[in-house]
Amino acid sequence: MSEPVPPLFGAPPPWRDRFLTQFRRRGWRGFNRMHALLQPGHGRSGLQVRTRYGSQFFLRPGDGVDRHVIEEGFYESEVLEAVRSSLTPGAVLWVVGANFGLHAVTAKCLAPEVTVVAFEPSPPMGARLLENCALNGVEVSLQAYALADAEGVQPFFANASGNPGMSTLHPCPGFAYEQRFAVATATAAAVIERGWAPPPDALILDAEGAETEVLRGFGAHLASPRLRRVVFEAPNDFLASRDPAELDARLRAAGLSWQVLARRERTAHALSNFVALRD
Repeated sequence: MSEPVPPLFGAPPPWRDRFLTQFRRRGWRGFNRMHALLQPGHGRSGLQVRTRYGSQFFLRPGDGVDRHVIEEGFYESEVLEAVRSSLTPGAVLWVVGANFGLHAVTAKCLAPEVTVVAFEPSPPMGARLLENCALNGVEVSLQAYALADAEGVQPFFANASGNPGMSTLHPCPGFAYEQRFAVATATAAAVIERGWAPPPDALILDAEGAETEVLRGFGAHLASPRLRRVVFEAPNDFLASRDPAELDARLRAAGLSWQVLARRERTAHALSNFVALRD
């Protein structure tokens, strides 16, 4: 049985972008040469690509996450599927580490009556997220600071290309970062209590090593009955090792139990996505 055809958002991609997307998805050789050959004389060099959910994004074929979306139609769709049942009218979804908006924008496309709050401290990524909102004709609340366990200013490590998705407050040893700049930090508790964003019903947390600090910053709000689903990234053996120990302890104390999410694209690496549920 064929999959249902998803709704389509925004104007169709130009013929050049549709052709190059299919060229890449079919695995034909010579993509880079063809991409250069069809490069417009002016304007953007990336591709406008429609995902399997009907949402569209301006993507860079040389970047890691972008490449998966071009080739497979999405990246880590198990994350989106884990929160879809929570995207009911009036619900609030937080996406922490929103990058160029793949999950945040797609969630808003699929559930327009949901409030989507995207936390992304990197100015280039925030600009791309807003550009992709306009492309799909949706509105996402962009919070241009990082969530942490304290308010202040911290150094932020980022790449402009290649793998911008690894941008983080905690640089990975041995990984080369092109940029380092200061970003503002806030706690989730302060965001909720000061009314900067409504409290979440579901949370997608991709903080590249800062997940424990983000949850620490929720304080008592992590145990709120309203927050029923938390998708987070942790080492592959987290179910067995319970390491990081504080991450395990905080989720348990909040009354959440969790399970690993099966990969839906060819994105396996040293970390897995998990969903924590409130019974």
